[in-house]
Amino acid sequence: MKVIVRKYIQSTTETYGYFAGATFANQIGLTTQMPATLEIVTSKESTKGRTVTVGSQTVRLKRPVTTITSENAGLLQFLDAVSQGEKYSELSDPETGILLKNYAKQQTYSKELLSSVLSGITGPTAKKLIKWGIIYEFTS
Repeated sequence: MKVIVRKYIQSTTETYGYFAGATFANQIGLTTQMPATLEIVTSKESTKGRTVTVGSQTVRLKRPVTTITSENAGLLQFLDAVSQGEKYSELSDPETGILLKNYAKQQTYSKELLSSVLSGITGPTAKKLIKWGIIYEFTS
């Protein structure tokens, strides 16, 4: 796992990736299932997506919609979770929204940070941010 994190997510000085999909959904409590394949979005990937094996672990790599930095990695990871919320969640739609809203509240994301990644937000993701009331959790 250390090799995977160092190679695709972060070094000692910079962040260039994050866990996504079922891996992150499990980390925040949307699902209790642990995926056999880790999904990672990383700036170190140039293809739309590919699968690699690191040791005995299968990893699905995807390129990001915008450059991942130490500042925006957490927000981009969260927005991925919002966009794929229903796909991985074992909760009802309203419960999924509440869990994601509470997560956003804990992270205290700023409106400026959200503005900096707007180009990577899809229409359906924006609708979910509004529908679930998550948009109101971004601080000034």
